Amino acid sequence: MVANGPKEAFSLKAGLATITALLLASTPANAQAWFAPGYFDNWAFNNQAAEMLRRSQKQIFRGDVVKTLRRRQPPDAPLPPAPKITQDQVQRIANQLSSSFAADDRNKARRIFVELYAKYDQLERQLGVRPSDPAGATAALIAASYMAYANADLGEAEFRSLYAQMRAPVAAAATESSAIEAQVTMAILATYLAATREALKARPSQARSADLRRAGGSYLRELLGVDPSKVRIGRGGLALL
Repeated sequence: MVANGPKEAFSLKAGLATITALLLASTPANAQAWFAPGYFDNWAFNNQAAEMLRRSQKQIFRGDVVKTLRRRQPPDAPLPPAPKITQDQVQRIANQLSSSFAADDRNKARRIFVELYAKYDQLERQLGVRPSDPAGATAALIAASYMAYANADLGEAEFRSLYAQMRAPVAAAATESSAIEAQVTMAILATYLAATREALKARPSQARSADLRRAGGSYLRELLGVDPSKVRIGRGGLALL
């Protein structure tokens, strides 16, 4: 459940800044180049991520995000148990995601994917997301993609509403065989987008900012099945123009 109260309230902007500082501080200098142009712009990786997001779009939103958002989850509906994700599962998914990279970059890619997922749980805590909640990973990716695409910051209220919207549709898709892969991949992509966006504030790059905006737009398009220019996130959560 999302945290409430003055001591626990934490804005998404502040949470992303914190996770970026933690991530960059613990990432070796020779691996921090991953936050510069070139590394995550791998064509095969992006196609692989897009395929996973399209599959998730069908499973979570049943091909129509508008109809899904209109279905209201009862306020007292019990939350399903969060899945147990093992380190072996994370390693296996990281291996799959890194398989499309050149041999010289493959091991580095795998390590970075694992590191990004390890840092995601700190972002969960900062934002009050229930540990290992697949709805949290989905909301985090939508939020991070929107922030990257629109160059906008979101506060706690906006994220809380988005997170609440995702609970019912994501829970309904939890039995899909690819649910764990989707959850881990979304968490990795969300943390990468967030960390890169915050890193660019310290070291601006027009080219990299354009790459980041394209990535955010692509993830929104594939996961929601709509043009990213139609996406808005406000105090009422996700809305489409």
